[in-house]
Amino acid sequence: MSTVLWANSLIEGNVESDQADKYALFKHLDKLDKLCRSAGLRPLSEICDSTDAKYNLDEIELPAGMASTDELMARDGVWIDAQAAVQLLETLLAEIKTRKTRFGLLSDSHEEVVTELGEAIEFARAAASKNARFNFAMVI
Repeated sequence: MSTVLWANSLIEGNVESDQADKYALFKHLDKLDKLCRSAGLRPLSEICDSTDAKYNLDEIELPAGMASTDELMARDGVWIDAQAAVQLLETLLAEIKTRKTRFGLLSDSHEEVVTELGEAIEFARAAASKNARFNFAMVI
């Protein structure tokens, strides 16, 4: 069982997800947070919601009447304005490319991180065009 990130948008109370596993972003979240801080950005982990992970680890239960973790995340989750997410992710991606940041000790996941950030940026742009909110869900 591994944990990944999924990009989500919140539009009029409904969660939409790209459902694309972003394993490299989750695996290197601490390093991405450090890069964010050094660039004067909000840490990426601050826009990651753990509702689904907590549910799958039996740390929380769905309230009566809720059928999915998406409903709970829509109501109580961590969200950011999608346009702010685009700016954050684009700036982070530019930093990674400029610095040619290495991700990993034995093997370098640079390309995977760049690809996953690019996918998330496209998803966040689409969400921003609908005046939506954005987050990454930690999915197990």
